[in-house]
Amino acid sequence: MKRTPLVLRTAGIVAALAVLTSPAWAQNRQAPRFETDLTVPGVVPQSKRPGVYLVSFNTPVGLPGVSLPRGIYMFRYVGEGRSVIQVLNADGTVSYGLFAPTAIRRSGGVNEAAVWLISPAVDGSPRRVQALFEPGASLGSEFIY
Repeated sequence: MKRTPLVLRTAGIVAALAVLTSPAWAQNRQAPRFETDLTVPGVVPQSKRPGVYLVSFNTPVGLPGVSLPRGIYMFRYVGEGRSVIQVLNADGTVSYGLFAPTAIRRSGGVNEAAVWLISPAVDGSPRRVQALFEPGASLGSEFIY
């Protein structure tokens, strides 16, 4: 758990460097806008069933032990206490794994659902899903790598 703030700070520094060294920054001289946590570009709508979320990724992503191509995936809490997350295809017919996450806290706006991504473990591999947050919740589920 103590690694998370370091990961988030590192991600913020990398994002700042990317903005400051981009051609758009050099041409426009506008103040950089970035967040210290990285949220997946996509949509996290809740399905009609509680604890089930459809997550749309516009880039490949990784989960512990599996890489997923861009697409829509179902993240579903299984069992009591939301102690396990199952990741399936959008139809719920193909399971990509069951994961036992740990709790992670977010600050700031908690009204929206969010998926946090972290850098890939190996160059050239997809960014990894770090955490899933439900709308209105400051506590989320962190995937363990």
